[in-house]
Amino acid sequence: MHQKIDYRPTDKHTRCCLWAIIAFSLYLSGCGLTANSWNAEGVKLYETGHFTDAIERFQYALGTDEENSDAYYNLAVTYHQMGLQSKDQGFLKESEALYNRCLDFDGNHVDCHRGLAVLLAQTDRKDKAVALLTNWSQDRPHLAAPHIELARIAQEYGDQQAARLHLEKACSIDKNDARAWKALAALNEAEGQTEVALAQYQRSYLLDNQQTQLPTRIASLNQQVRTGVANSGGAPATRVADENLSRGRY
Repeated sequence: MHQKIDYRPTDKHTRCCLWAIIAFSLYLSGCGLTANSWNAEGVKLYETGHFTDAIERFQYALGTDEENSDAYYNLAVTYHQMGLQSKDQGFLKESEALYNRCLDFDGNHVDCHRGLAVLLAQTDRKDKAVALLTNWSQDRPHLAAPHIELARIAQEYGDQQAARLHLEKACSIDKNDARAWKALAALNEAEGQTEVALAQYQRSYLLDNQQTQLPTRIASLNQQVRTGVANSGGAPATRVADENLSRGRY
């Protein structure tokens, strides 16, 4: 079972406007029930802003399952947020190490790749963020997720053509990936291709009807199509990750 939270960096100097609204996710999954429970407690504490206590719970999770990738990811997100809030480079470095530790145990952890790419972009290493995601796409050519994340960063830097190519690639790799169809629909909607966007939103919703915001979006575009209106468009000292940050990923 996974539990998601919305995390929005508040640093006004953050360069990545689109990246800043990415939803970071804290996971509850783990190999054992005890690790799962500690992760669950940590998520609740994180959501209420009790970061130090949340870190303690995630470390307890690692105490019961030292290879729990989700606990490493949860820790990374927490340090990431703390680093942004306090402008503490030590916390951000720790977060980077923890993201990489998570990927040591789960090389396909989608949200961890996203979180690490966000961190790299936020610390003026866009080239490293792109390299991370590109290497992931090359290592896992059967996955759509790397191309979705590459499209996201391309859009952030204004390269709509590259974003489109990545999203079209994602949809061709996995025709049943609701996220890919939704992202491509949003791109087409922004470019005024209302009917195309409508069809792609509908396809995304058919693949995943838990996207509660899509029915409203679909209804709005349906109305536009019918009327012929075009869319205009203080932390604990404990450290749990080593200093070998990138593992050659970027």
